[in-house]
Amino acid sequence: MLKKIIPILIFLSFLPELKSQEAEQDSSRFRSMIFRIFSLDRIDPNDYERGYIFDRIFKRREFHDPINFIPLELRYGFGYNSGGGFLGLGNMRSSWMSYETDDVSSFDGGNLSSRLGHQLDIDILKTNLAYYWFGNSWLDMHSGINLRYNSLLIPSSTPSDWNTIKDSWQLNSKFNARMFEFAWSQSLILQWFESWFTTYRYTYGIALSQFYAKESSPYGYGPSQSITVGGRYIIDRKMANRFSVGLDFKFTSTTISKIKDSKDLTPIKSFNIQTAGIYATASVFFGGQQTKGDLGKSYYYTKDYILAKRYLNEFIDENPNHASIKSAIKLSVESDRKIPYQIMRQGMSFDERGMVVRAIEKYIRAKALADTLLADVIDDRVKEITYREIERAEKWLYAGESDSAIAHVAMATSWYPELSHHVDRFKVYNFMAKGEQLYKIGLYDRALKYFNAAQKINPMLDFEIATHKFRIASDLLVTADTLRDLNSLKFVIFALEETQRLTGSLSPANIKTLDLLKKKMLAQEEYKLRKKIDIRLKKDKINMSKKKPIYVGMMISEVESIMGKPLEVINDNNSRSNQLWIYEYQDKSKVILTFTNYKLIKIED
Repeated sequence: MLKKIIPILIFLSFLPELKSQEAEQDSSRFRSMIFRIFSLDRIDPNDYERGYIFDRIFKRREFHDPINFIPLELRYGFGYNSGGGFLGLGNMRSSWMSYETDDVSSFDGGNLSSRLGHQLDIDILKTNLAYYWFGNSWLDMHSGINLRYNSLLIPSSTPSDWNTIKDSWQLNSKFNARMFEFAWSQSLILQWFESWFTTYRYTYGIALSQFYAKESSPYGYGPSQSITVGGRYIIDRKMANRFSVGLDFKFTSTTISKIKDSKDLTPIKSFNIQTAGIYATASVFFGGQQTKGDLGKSYYYTKDYILAKRYLNEFIDENPNHASIKSAIKLSVESDRKIPYQIMRQGMSFDERGMVVRAIEKYIRAKALADTLLADVIDDRVKEITYREIERAEKWLYAGESDSAIAHVAMATSWYPELSHHVDRFKVYNFMAKGEQLYKIGLYDRALKYFNAAQKINPMLDFEIATHKFRIASDLLVTADTLRDLNSLKFVIFALEETQRLTGSLSPANIKTLDLLKKKMLAQEEYKLRKKIDIRLKKDKINMSKKKPIYVGMMISEVESIMGKPLEVINDNNSRSNQLWIYEYQDKSKVILTFTNYKLIKIED
């Protein structure tokens, strides 16, 4: 009977799922009917790490806090003594009860209503020995003590002819078979979701049965075992001590073979009762909460290695003695190894959408964390993007958008510094283009500034720059006679001399022009020098006119405060009291002051 009831219970547990899938009329989902709870038919292998399905089914609680203690678990419900037929609803088998003699009529247990009973089942002090003994955390296995009481609701009468065979065998006794059981309980908990879990239990113990519903009743005892399958909904999931309610399907097999009947009140020698029923449950337990390790693992399998490493490391720090700490460390190391690949994929996603800057940021970050092989791959991709952006900047440069082009190429080459020489190339092109434009409109001085700036960046342009300068000089030679600007004169002279250096010679006309320009430049320089001197003398005269005049009778200190230090001081026989002070100005004029006893006595011009 035990072998029959197990597949029946399994079928009943999946019956609602069968109906929903039939409504969907989806043959592909029907293939994963049993595992529909895990949504296997919706899983794209590319979206998850390898091993995801196995872990989702068998190791969901690997990093959970174990359900380490269940102090009390109650079951109360109704069952029936099963016989033959569908679900045991038929008559009891003739062999379920044996008798002292073959002459008595067999007791059929009565009809179905007389075989219905109620049952109170209590598990106490259930401890997760698997966790403490074997370090297992993904599967909770609890051992404890089971107490059971069972009685029929409307017991039927035993056959009346039993009393005719022996007077002591009681007439019309109600066969109640009240059970008191003490057993060892071993249960298994599988928790796939935080709000509920399934439980599977096996008990084995000894049962005491009182046969009749009378005080003076024979009794017996014998072994009893049961199998229970059920589900639990968790109440107050955030609390340390949590509660659950649920529903159980239970099958019990009890054999009463040791009969105590000193007054010989019954012909029953032994019997075997198999009871199937459904029971409401309530329990209190400790543990079972999800941890940061579980969260980290979920991120790992969804390929978010950054968050996976973060939560796994926090779990390792907070739970150093957890049974699965080695697995957490291993997963953290693996996450760390795969982070560069995740970041690179993020960069590729931005790259495909044309978000180049964000893509480059991801590539550079991934490269800094990657091993040599991956770093080389990323490096090639960054180089390729940089070249592409340089080409884009060149289009802007040739279209006259030089500032934007230079700024863009400077940004692009910062991603791949080995290509930074392109920035100088762009600047040189820009300076040369602007110099050419200014030359065309006759702004030679400004054009020269850009040509010189380009030459400073790239000295290899000496000959090309010299050519441009010679062109400017040639244009200025036309008006050489009218040149008055010293800078222009200097440039024409420099250009002619540079041409002579590069080519080895000048035409006689240009040599003559060069000599004339040099003389003109000297004359210009002398003129400017004299002009500067005149300006300075005027300033000196103005300053002198503003000063306080000196007069005979002033002391040396007063004269010095007005005139300043003299050019020369002559003492009389090394005496400081008698001195001759000489002042000389830029126009060669002199002023001589005579002091006696430190007092001014004469002023000579």
